[in-house]
Amino acid sequence: AQVLAVGGGYAASIALDAFTGRGKDNPDLEVKRAGELRDLITSLGPFFIKLGQALSIRPDILSPRSMVELQKLCDKVPSYDSKIAFATIE
Repeated sequence: AQVLAVGGGYAASIALDAFTGRGKDNPDLEVKRAGELRDLITSLGPFFIKLGQALSIRPDILSPRSMVELQKLCDKVPSYDSKIAFATIE
């Protein structure tokens, strides 16, 4: 449910770009959407960050521009609050 709530706007943006043709041959928009995806993944937590990191090395799935944005998940991820982690484990 959280994924749908958080990702719904992003999915709608991607669909609108595809429908209107704005996404074709528009590198600036591609980088913008990849940055939005990175922010979305970060907001969903550690599990999704790990998935994003795995995607960041897959040139068969993502374009080079998108890969560069997602590779920031490997270097510049905000730390996860230890109190939340311990509470989850307990």
